[in-house]
Amino acid sequence: MTAQTLTEKILSRAQGRSTRAGEIIFPVPDLVVVHDWYAAHAGRILREFGVERLWAPEKVMFVTDHEPVALSKESAARQREVREIAHRFAVGHFFDAGRGGHGHIFPVEAGFVHPGMFVEAYDTHVPNYGAVGALGFPLINEIVEVLALGSVWIKVPATVRIDLRGRLADGVGVRDFAQGLIAKLDPDRINYAVVEFGGTGMAALDIDARFTLCNPPIEIGAKSVICEPDDVTEGYMAARPRASSGAREFPKSDGGAVFLDRLAFDLAEVEPQVALPPLPDRVVAIREAAGTAIQHAFIGSCASGSLSDLRAAARILAGRRVSAGVRLFVTPGTQDILKRAAEEGLIDIFSEAGAILTAPGCGPCAGGRIGALGAGETSINTGTRNDYGRLGAENAEIYLASPASVAAAAVAGRIVDPRDYL
Repeated sequence: MTAQTLTEKILSRAQGRSTRAGEIIFPVPDLVVVHDWYAAHAGRILREFGVERLWAPEKVMFVTDHEPVALSKESAARQREVREIAHRFAVGHFFDAGRGGHGHIFPVEAGFVHPGMFVEAYDTHVPNYGAVGALGFPLINEIVEVLALGSVWIKVPATVRIDLRGRLADGVGVRDFAQGLIAKLDPDRINYAVVEFGGTGMAALDIDARFTLCNPPIEIGAKSVICEPDDVTEGYMAARPRASSGAREFPKSDGGAVFLDRLAFDLAEVEPQVALPPLPDRVVAIREAAGTAIQHAFIGSCASGSLSDLRAAARILAGRRVSAGVRLFVTPGTQDILKRAAEEGLIDIFSEAGAILTAPGCGPCAGGRIGALGAGETSINTGTRNDYGRLGAENAEIYLASPASVAAAAVAGRIVDPRDYL
């Protein structure tokens, strides 16, 4: 058999025959995930086209994460509509507000997603599922076709392999590497490719770190991102009984697989980074932005909402207070992360520091409906994007950085090197 990349292997199984990069196929996903905002829209479209039954409702998941707290009568009506749609179409997995968390984190945490799966979902940051060696493809309007018909055509992507070595230094987070990486990669080579991570450096990166690692490349055109399953993956999946029956195989790229590019990076060489407004790949060493005054800070999102991220922030905030004039919002990624953070005393640290805790989910990153930015304000946060208007006012500026950098800035009232606060 011809050598295949991990992506080609997963899509071959989903298609039912061997596939190669560049081929047009109609793969059948193992799981389809839709968040609350689009679930309401999808339900209306299905109704307009007379669809009475989903292709495979047992493979469909609705997750309430963009708007877990109804802040208006309109949002309350939308939540009710999603509940009705989930009931009408017998959606197999519906996690309403307070019952799951972020749709790019919770399905993995709960064991619904495991190595080798092919998942299609609404929203761009589906590649998070690659943290455990699953292949997540983002769809927008086409998600309704998948719900109704079971598949849409895709082109099998080529793969850019990135091998990591070394370990991150103290005070440097995986977000620093992941954010800086997309400034180094060639967008023309990455466009529609799958970025695959492997190498000896992966042994020091837990699944929380891999969520972050898989997040930024989508911003420069990657189709998806995936981590080669390894012992870390196997240990994580073993603790999730729901996934145990499907997580016995840990596929990897074959030795002779053809990669579009193969690159290597040393994690030991990374220092704290920050993305300057208004693009997530406009990245510089944090010292180049040091001194910039801030009024808003946020720790959370699918890029940095894990328990490890909250621990990194709490390490900075312990015994300190958020600077006067700064609002710091903290959003745990899931209900379970919130529970574990409370058990570890992290919530007490955030509360004593003067941070504002929001419901598990997307938090301010979902468009600033919670914790919005005012005109002329500056934010440093761990969200996914920093374009103008992302969190509210069009003339507000957003810097993206690691949880430690955001926490340190919230204490200082300006952008600083987090290593000075350890």
